[in-house]
Amino acid sequence: MKIAMVFDGLGVGGIEKVGATYSKLLSNNGHDVTIINLQPHETKFFSQFDPQCKYTSFFYPRSFVPERYEQIVKNMSGGQYLFPVICLLLEFFNVVYKLLFILLGKRKKYDLVIAFSGHFNDLSFVSRNYLISKQKMCWLHGALYQYLLISSGYLKLYKSIKNLVVLVDDCQNEVFLYNNCKLNIKKIYNPIKKSSININETRINKIKDNYGKFIMMVARFSYPHKDQYTVIKAFKILVEKYNVDFNLVFVGDGPELPKVKSFVKDLNKEVSNRIFFAGERDDVENYYQASFALVHSSIVEGLPTVLLEALRNNVPVVSTDSKAGAREILGDNRYGLLCKVGDPNDMAQKINELNTNSALRQELILAGSKRIDDFLPERIYNLFIDFYKSLDQITGENK
Repeated sequence: MKIAMVFDGLGVGGIEKVGATYSKLLSNNGHDVTIINLQPHETKFFSQFDPQCKYTSFFYPRSFVPERYEQIVKNMSGGQYLFPVICLLLEFFNVVYKLLFILLGKRKKYDLVIAFSGHFNDLSFVSRNYLISKQKMCWLHGALYQYLLISSGYLKLYKSIKNLVVLVDDCQNEVFLYNNCKLNIKKIYNPIKKSSININETRINKIKDNYGKFIMMVARFSYPHKDQYTVIKAFKILVEKYNVDFNLVFVGDGPELPKVKSFVKDLNKEVSNRIFFAGERDDVENYYQASFALVHSSIVEGLPTVLLEALRNNVPVVSTDSKAGAREILGDNRYGLLCKVGDPNDMAQKINELNTNSALRQELILAGSKRIDDFLPERIYNLFIDFYKSLDQITGENK
């Protein structure tokens, strides 16, 4: 099968990481895969994709998408009159831009085209048939209702593509009921291998020597999404109230990092001297192996890969109950401990419980290692192929 996976850039992020895994999974099962990058300047993560995949790029930003402006413009005074004008202009632009795409020789035929990032531009690119396809599909890296809260314009694009892969069930039925729409929808978890890769015992021991016993958070520094501040406040409580014997390590980079470092610097030395910033790492698996626990403090999430990576490495997890992916993975505290979003006291209490109850920690490690079976690549691939085969067969090709 010829498959095109369309991305809104290939920077370093959870979506790109999942996309790279799918590229290998599909290529290894004999499919002809092409990666299409709509942000040619963002290629940092491209090396992680399967080398067998073809690659092409074409600049197509979100600002070209009429549906992007639906919520913004309609909320303005006179927006109901302005929005049709914007749509008309951008639809004309898309016709011209598609013609350019064709003249550049980039328009190819595929059995399946996937808007994998699930952002306005890759959804528009696929729904407006920049590529010729027998079937179209898109990925939602969060709950369906979360996207529709951002803009009802997403629903128009979903209706055009028709076939949706979601990661969680949260509020799907309600969305369909209130919007009176029919879509082909399938929940498919992100694939992850059972065993870790690139484990280096020498490196693990060095990390332990550097940081001692530590808990860690692996995430991009972006606020309010990831909210490292709650973890820091929780750690302060752990040090001052519970007298814990471990440190805190942050792995990652991002625009909020300088502010977070400044926030830590202003804490008392007893706390700030035990918080470390390891930066962006390409050997994060070794950090998992060296750590005591993973802490995750996102406000909202799709299906956070870092939680799966921790479970795979037999690392217990304390995570905010962020909508909607954390609970989807961890269950009702069955595979990890959930705490309230933005509540450092609750987070500190859960981390301390993990630190003082060795039986609970071992129970979570064992349960987590079994939970990973639901995300194994072979299982996920079969679900993906079953979904593709179940789609309504369309004779001919979209023009």
